[in-house]
Amino acid sequence: MEFKDKIKNRRLELNLTLEEVAKAVGVSTPTILRYESGEIKNVRRDKIKLLADALQVTPSYLMDWDEKEETQKKEIPGLTEKEILTRAAHKVGHEGPLTDEELDNIKLAIQIALAKHKK
Repeated sequence: MEFKDKIKNRRLELNLTLEEVAKAVGVSTPTILRYESGEIKNVRRDKIKLLADALQVTPSYLMDWDEKEETQKKEIPGLTEKEILTRAAHKVGHEGPLTDEELDNIKLAIQIALAKHKK
């Protein structure tokens, strides 16, 4: 099933209006309608997360990412996932520790980049 069909079907399953989803995602009602029609195909990663939350699904489900791949973690001995991502963020200029939201956004950005590479 395509992204557009998943979001429309799920919205209807939850008896949500276009307006309710738009408000939760922080976009206009016509934007949600354009997602559902397939007119907008490249959705920003922060909006994917908000849309998934509003529809009570995972971003992986909406984007057809392999859930198994998403949960598999390759560990570097002695470093946690948070430490690895923090080091990577510091390499590109971020200072200080990462918040949980920043960590989630980094993971989502990596998933999006890998999904685009697969296509």
